[in-house]
Amino acid sequence: MQFKRHVLLTDWTARTGLSLAPARHTAISALFDLIEADPGFTQVREIAYFLATVRWESGHTFSPVQEKRFNSQRRPREWDCQNAYWKTGFYGRGLVQITWEANYKKAGQKLAGMQCTLADGSACTLAADSLIKQPDLGLELSVAYAIGARGMREGWFTGKKLSDYIKPSLPPDYAGARRIINGIDHKDDIAAMAAQFELLLRAAQD
Repeated sequence: MQFKRHVLLTDWTARTGLSLAPARHTAISALFDLIEADPGFTQVREIAYFLATVRWESGHTFSPVQEKRFNSQRRPREWDCQNAYWKTGFYGRGLVQITWEANYKKAGQKLAGMQCTLADGSACTLAADSLIKQPDLGLELSVAYAIGARGMREGWFTGKKLSDYIKPSLPPDYAGARRIINGIDHKDDIAAMAAQFELLLRAAQD
């Protein structure tokens, strides 16, 4: 699926309320290079919800990020929840914040054999245990994108997938689609973002 970049970028701030600072502009351009090359996305609404999830999970940067650690004094309950996986090194990384060793293992097995280009320009081929041995590969854009896009389409994270909530013949259930990633946490906020992205994408669709 192709989009008119000049329309996309010109309308971006008006549609999303986000400024196009240089770092965000670069991140969005790189992300759309991957989206446009991905035959797995067949509906604008799927891409809209994917973008909304990436926006939320990446802290509005649209780049792979490392999960922020809660302050143990101010947010002790959240700190304890994080600590269960943080101490193992399998804390949140990427565009959709993959966590827990089991999820890193699953993602590695799913992506085994994938050819990817790293940020330093070097090429690599993922093995089934690559993400277990090198969890920071989850911060590489090509890997983070594959985890996010395929994971959301195929139901890697919770068993729920995009096609459960976005069907060609029905209105999208953007609020319910939050269950693909994380229950109903901020479901309405993310649903509103998805609706904004849908309008933006339709205006820019080639």
